Amino acid sequence: MDQLATVVLRRTGRVTVIGTGQAPEDGAEWSVALEADLAARGWLMHDELRKATARLPVTVRVRWADWLLAVLDEDTGADRPLVPLYRSFPDTPRDPAAVFVRRLLTHLFAVPGAPCVLCGRDEIGSPLDPCGHPVCPACFPAEQVSGCPICGRRLTSGNSYLTPVAPPPTSRPGNPLDEELPPIRVAGLETDPYAAAVELRDQLIARPGALNDRDRADLRALIAVTVPGRLDWLPEVVPGRETHALVLAWALRESPQVVATVAARWDTVTDVARTLWAYSDGDPGLVELTSRVRALPRALRRAVLAHLDSRGAVNAAEDMLRHATVWKRLGERLHPYEKMRNHPAAAVAFAALRGTRAARSGALGRAIVEQAGDQLDVSAHADGTVSVRLRSHASLVEQALAGGDVPAAARLLTRRPGDLWRRLDHLLRTAGDAPAALAAVTSALHETAPRVSPGVLAAAAAQLSHRAATVRASPADVAVVKRSRAGALAARRARDLAAVPLVTGLDDVLRDAARRHGAFSAVPETSLSPAVADLSPAVADLSAAVAEPPAAPSEGLSLVGGRPGPGMPRRVFFPRGGVVTTWTEPENRATLPAPVTATVRAIVDGELTGRASALPRFDLAVLDGALADVPAPVRERAGSAQLAGWPRGSVRTLPSAGILRLFLHWEEPEKTRVDLDLSCAFFGADWRRAGYCDFSRLRFAGDAAIHSGDLTSAPAPLGATEYLDLDIDLLVAAGARYAVPMIFSFNAVPFEALTSAIAGLMLPLRGGEQFDAARVAQRFDLHGDARMMMPFVVDLERRHLLWTDLTLPASADYYDVGRFGDQLARAAADQQEHFLGGHRATVLDVLAWHAAARADRILVTHADGTCTEVPASPAAIRAAAARPSGDGPLEAGPGLTMLAGAVDATGLDGLVPGAGSVALTVTGRPGSRWTALSTLDMMGELPPA
Repeated sequence: MDQLATVVLRRTGRVTVIGTGQAPEDGAEWSVALEADLAARGWLMHDELRKATARLPVTVRVRWADWLLAVLDEDTGADRPLVPLYRSFPDTPRDPAAVFVRRLLTHLFAVPGAPCVLCGRDEIGSPLDPCGHPVCPACFPAEQVSGCPICGRRLTSGNSYLTPVAPPPTSRPGNPLDEELPPIRVAGLETDPYAAAVELRDQLIARPGALNDRDRADLRALIAVTVPGRLDWLPEVVPGRETHALVLAWALRESPQVVATVAARWDTVTDVARTLWAYSDGDPGLVELTSRVRALPRALRRAVLAHLDSRGAVNAAEDMLRHATVWKRLGERLHPYEKMRNHPAAAVAFAALRGTRAARSGALGRAIVEQAGDQLDVSAHADGTVSVRLRSHASLVEQALAGGDVPAAARLLTRRPGDLWRRLDHLLRTAGDAPAALAAVTSALHETAPRVSPGVLAAAAAQLSHRAATVRASPADVAVVKRSRAGALAARRARDLAAVPLVTGLDDVLRDAARRHGAFSAVPETSLSPAVADLSPAVADLSAAVAEPPAAPSEGLSLVGGRPGPGMPRRVFFPRGGVVTTWTEPENRATLPAPVTATVRAIVDGELTGRASALPRFDLAVLDGALADVPAPVRERAGSAQLAGWPRGSVRTLPSAGILRLFLHWEEPEKTRVDLDLSCAFFGADWRRAGYCDFSRLRFAGDAAIHSGDLTSAPAPLGATEYLDLDIDLLVAAGARYAVPMIFSFNAVPFEALTSAIAGLMLPLRGGEQFDAARVAQRFDLHGDARMMMPFVVDLERRHLLWTDLTLPASADYYDVGRFGDQLARAAADQQEHFLGGHRATVLDVLAWHAAARADRILVTHADGTCTEVPASPAAIRAAAARPSGDGPLEAGPGLTMLAGAVDATGLDGLVPGAGSVALTVTGRPGSRWTALSTLDMMGELPPA
């Protein structure tokens, strides 16, 4: 099958069936067998698809089925071997301290050709390849492990130590209905893949935010099939500037003759930089600057310089200085000082960017003098040259704010509406309660709102929604943070200067673990030989020593690891980058009056509702009140490609009982050993450490958390796999309130350097197979220049999972969750309080703007099955969603054109939509009677004028 059918299947759940005709005699039986294979992966077939597969010719159906199953396997991670170190997982060692001593003795004292140091046997075989450890098969049975039992490395295929064994048992004792049911996905029939491709293409183009890597790849494939090398299909306004730049760059690569069309679509100078950077296969977000700039055709160079010249020297230089490194590198290909008569303003902008000195009598010098003005300061030098310096728009705004002139700052910011709305909190704080200043800001908001993207408007309104209740950190807390950070920085520098050997080799790992008295993963216990029987007291002593590491120094719950922690009022920031990172600072802002924040909310509601009023109408809108707890997705470009499509910050309800199984699989490149580790830290209700489970502690509280063992290399084709089981009931009984999983690269190899790396979450059956594709709830890729990731936070008591998709900084001390749990608690608590504290626009907000403008009747449903009818007002919809119960049961007549929004697709079962009905769901897909929409699709329908 072609790539188009693959994209359509992965994004819509609809399958393209080719070559159907007269059904073979065994067509129905073959279709039943195929559906059994699909059911094993968590999929069922729609009746139309079942009939179509029964008509597939014998000559193509096997190859077609192989394609279908391969795509579904790739989505869940079942397309690769997932073999952990301990083949018997979750039956892993219960006394890892004693096993660690046995491993350590073998590592330090075993000699090839000599008797086993543990049992005294003479024949222990050849050293293992590639690690070189002599391993006694009697002490370390080969059928129990899939790698070296001493160091955890995968072995080469020629080793005689490992023997083929049967796969893990797949029996499922008991009644499967007693277990939590897995998510069921229904595969439909796609009869017109080309039309589906056009629809998907237009949906991606209409998204207001930047696309992640998978979406970009899908968009490129869809364009290549539908409109290769053309731009006449693009809408007049493309909300996502990065997406727009990508499409223009792809067109330039395919058809150089579209230069004039591309130039006509540029708006700002930064749009030009995005396009040229994407033309060189770089990041259109201008965040990652690793690409080498390609040579630019002459026609493209002239078009770029002409556009810069048309913007004027001040505007061009202003935008260029925002991305100075990018433009300096692009300037090497643009040659802006050649033929200056044609583009003098562009040349002056580059002179301001580069700090170029030019002879006053020369062409550039004359242009600099002619372009001088209020924001371009010309300096004359003793050698007869001149240079130009830009007084940026931002500096003028800062000057006005420093002088307390809020009206002047607001007037300046109306020239850059996006900056005005992003700096709104600062403006309002500076304005205080001065009526004239507040009136100036409000006037600027009304004036600029029509020109601002819906994402920026929604974010501004949400961030201000709780500012009337802001609590500031105390001066003592702020002082403690500064002092602790300075101490942490000094300690890190001292460690760097101490020249401590880096722990990278397997020998170093074992020695470091012995020094710290940690317990590494190992094989199940066997009896010790008389030769080492006298070591039993040492084993007992070490077992007693394996307890919680001493807590990191902390000056109270509001400070952990020298940073703001749980209990301290703080702000959470998400800097731009190729991956999602975060930073926390103590809260130092004064409160804002509630009437002021209400005014901002009303402006945003009015603007976005007005934009939606031009769209087609619905007879009825039915909105799930639970969507008020689901943040609208933002910054998708930095998110992980994933199976479930969870927006970052969204909350998922977990089974009322049972086990969560985390899995991690990676494959290392040739000649590079990569050791990834899967860990989980546990915290009490006050975020104090309760324990952990990782490669050094295979179990926590008995069977409450179980690790599958530490694999320390991942050569192809087997790679490496680690599992970690969390029993929710046993964890709660052990005093854990929060579970925080961590994935990190032990030897600091970034995720992007790996051949492949995935992780995920599944709901296994007790006694079932280790990996069950049908029970995978989430699978995501590890990507980017990152080495540590915190994918989600689990509230064990409430049975809630918060999807964070967060990359932690490489400089942080998260490599050992046992020793540095406080820092991890701070990061997890930051995400909990930020996303669950109402600081983000929600999916309900987006639906409310559409419903208030487009629906004749609006119903808000509640958890108890009742509903509330509300007037056409976003504020009324939000107020109704906060109610625990409604006025009566939901009643919707058949055949109505509906706008529906629900957390779970099963919530739509009772509705009977008419033609043209659309549904937005967070988990699962709506049935075939609905047209599925995402939050990003609906935001994309609200572009600025």
